[in-house]
Amino acid sequence: MKIADRILQLCDQKDISVNKLAALSDMTQSTLADIVKGKNVSPKVSTIEKICKGLDISLADFFTYESDLTTAHHNENELDNLPENIRKEIELAKEFVLYKHGIKKLDPKK
Repeated sequence: MKIADRILQLCDQKDISVNKLAALSDMTQSTLADIVKGKNVSPKVSTIEKICKGLDISLADFFTYESDLTTAHHNENELDNLPENIRKEIELAKEFVLYKHGIKKLDPKK
């Protein structure tokens, strides 16, 4: 799923407009509109994090789609049962949060 499609899906689920999301995310409407319209197909992680804050969801939630969860027997205490792509996304989100808060340094080998 494209980032733009995911944003629209989440706005629909939260029953808010893209313009409302821009305000909640402390972003300009034009920046978010560029992402949604496909003019910016690779927004920065910090931009996606702002969108997540506006949606009141985690970065991991943003990248976890219901279709991914239907293929796994999801148990919040057992990440091993999740599909590989979801485990990788969770690991990426975890690394980002640890780096953001100065808990972990970037590994230049990755």
